Amino acid sequence: MLRRAFPPTLAILLFAGLVAGSAVIVTPPEGMVTYPEVVAGVGSDGNGGFVVVVPFNMTANGTPVVPGAWIGSFYPNGSLKWGENVKGAPLYPSPRVLKAAANGSIVLVGQSNRGNHTDIWVIKLDKKGKVLWSKDYLLDVGQGWIPFIDSVAIERDEILIATHVDSFIEGRQVSVPLVLALNADGEILWAREYRVSHLRELYSTAVGKTGSGYYLIVHTMEDWYYIRLNKDGQPLENWQIKSSLRKFFIKSARSFGETVYLLGGSSNGTVMGAILGNKTLWAKSYTLIPERICTETGENATAVSSSSFSTEPAPILTASEGHIIFQLPITESFKLECDGGFNTTYAVIKTDKKGNVVEIFAMVSSKDDFDGLIESLGISTEDDDFIALWRKDISSGTFLKFQGLGIVSHFDAEPIGPNLRPIDVKVKAAPADFELVPGPEVVSTSISIKIVESPVKVEETKEAPVAVIALEDKPSEGICGLGILLILSLPVLLLRRR
Repeated sequence: MLRRAFPPTLAILLFAGLVAGSAVIVTPPEGMVTYPEVVAGVGSDGNGGFVVVVPFNMTANGTPVVPGAWIGSFYPNGSLKWGENVKGAPLYPSPRVLKAAANGSIVLVGQSNRGNHTDIWVIKLDKKGKVLWSKDYLLDVGQGWIPFIDSVAIERDEILIATHVDSFIEGRQVSVPLVLALNADGEILWAREYRVSHLRELYSTAVGKTGSGYYLIVHTMEDWYYIRLNKDGQPLENWQIKSSLRKFFIKSARSFGETVYLLGGSSNGTVMGAILGNKTLWAKSYTLIPERICTETGENATAVSSSSFSTEPAPILTASEGHIIFQLPITESFKLECDGGFNTTYAVIKTDKKGNVVEIFAMVSSKDDFDGLIESLGISTEDDDFIALWRKDISSGTFLKFQGLGIVSHFDAEPIGPNLRPIDVKVKAAPADFELVPGPEVVSTSISIKIVESPVKVEETKEAPVAVIALEDKPSEGICGLGILLILSLPVLLLRRR
């Protein structure tokens, strides 16, 4: 599994003030560059719009700068409400922002640029970008270190942060999941490590809150586990999530009441299931089927579709007005024209709470000369509007090159833009093999933490990491929606861990 732990910066321009209609945001206009976190996170501003957080921790040529992040609040049509930079106050450390979430308030999570990777720095802002508090939590993890932040969730005025602690014991790497739970004022509710019998390398995928407690999804390189926690974060039960599907994985999770929805995939396509307590309510697989595709036949016929995926955790599952909305963890590419290349599909699916497909939003690249990994990164909704992010990853020697792509739109829109157009697709939903079986014993210990008040500086900015190009909506009776495509491209050095 890959983790990008080097600090990022941004190098993009924004042209705000969109008129009514659709728009596309591209940077750079051509090619890709090397950079770590393209977007730390997206979310709702609690007032009908969306928040995008882009870290800036080093310049494009690797020159260190003061770490921090740019925060942009957008209207549903993609025009900018406001933008600001957040970084360390003069003479104080600065935060390397790694993850972000927004749900009325905005939460930035990272680490100090002067620390030794044993801290978790959390900054909370209101929906207008005013800093409410900024605290660096210094964790006693012995000889271990925290290489990355795996998952951040805002749950009922609580902030839940899941990560893992790496260390070496007897010459072998050991990875232990860790969860930090905070209240709305940044006070510690609980902080615990979780060790599972006989498993030396275990990583966090997702954390959340149910009506009676919490849950934690963890995984090895091949197996996924669902740990139920009480209100103090202590483990109640551990269940292994089993499936006969080949290359099965879980990438995202979300709870509604006592029901927990799990989203992942396999070599057969996207998989989503719902569990209540220790029972599986239902599980389904989802496969995209274009209305039209190349139908070459004969000995020299080439493949007509391909797919890519990553098991890296991402908040790609959410809900709106009783529906489940998600990005496909498996990104599909189709050969739509027999004399052309593969066309990558960017799809968002809406289902009811039983997994039945209600609506589909899908765009496809007009041409695709990309040969790498396309990964879904995150989604947030406001009624029927949504923002969905993807990232293109390609290796270039010792570097990974990235390009981030985000679509802000709604299900009725059919925007057309440079290299992008709507596509007519169906989604085949079928029952999936998905069950819970008793897992190994979990032992949990409390973590000692010292809290340091760490001031940050906020600067309003007229420049931002996006450039806007107008899109036109596909002529279609009854369609009057707006759409916007954000593309954020940043470079990075590759850091591998297991």
